[in-house]
Amino acid sequence: MIKTGNYGNKLKSAIGNFDLSSGSVDSKWENVTKKVIDEFEGGYWNPKCGHPTKGMGISTETMFGLDRYNGNIESTPEGKEFFRIIDKEKTDLGMQQFCKTWKHYYRGGGLEDRLKTLAAKIMKSQYDINSKNYFSPELRKRVEANDGLLMHFSYASWNGPGYFKKFAKSLEDGVKSGKSDEELIKQAISDRKSTNLYNQDKVASVMTSSDLGLA
Repeated sequence: MIKTGNYGNKLKSAIGNFDLSSGSVDSKWENVTKKVIDEFEGGYWNPKCGHPTKGMGISTETMFGLDRYNGNIESTPEGKEFFRIIDKEKTDLGMQQFCKTWKHYYRGGGLEDRLKTLAAKIMKSQYDINSKNYFSPELRKRVEANDGLLMHFSYASWNGPGYFKKFAKSLEDGVKSGKSDEELIKQAISDRKSTNLYNQDKVASVMTSSDLGLA
């Protein structure tokens, strides 16, 4: 059984503050996904800059959790622009100075918001593919009307299609059994607890916050 601590009381407050009649997912995706980046994803990492390799496995150049080559990030126009901006920094600064500036976890300085906006667009493409494959119309309606649930699946777009499918199947069962949004958020937290994914407690805390700070 999941140990939710004071999540129950926080959930009641959070549900009351979510705008369940907010606009389409497109109108709020960028803010939700930037929140995911700010809370759960790291900054820059590049082995060619001598950044620590422990725990990085076979990762290639990575920014905000977007692995340039393993993630095939440059397969979209937004992905190409994302890394074009970083490559321009390498050219303008020279690789030695670039690596001094773009240290491990560096978030882009004056380019941060531009890069986060592009990252949100990149992940929207992933979300669209996964949700088309794994959401029923009713589950889509529930997820996209609740910022906490949308954040869960925005982050699941980083976790990969396997996790996205697993989480969608679980919440689909919850929807069919008549669970409320509060109960679906509890279930989403429990689903993450059953995996070896990072940031489980932090995700739970943010999902149950009464103010997600998305304005």
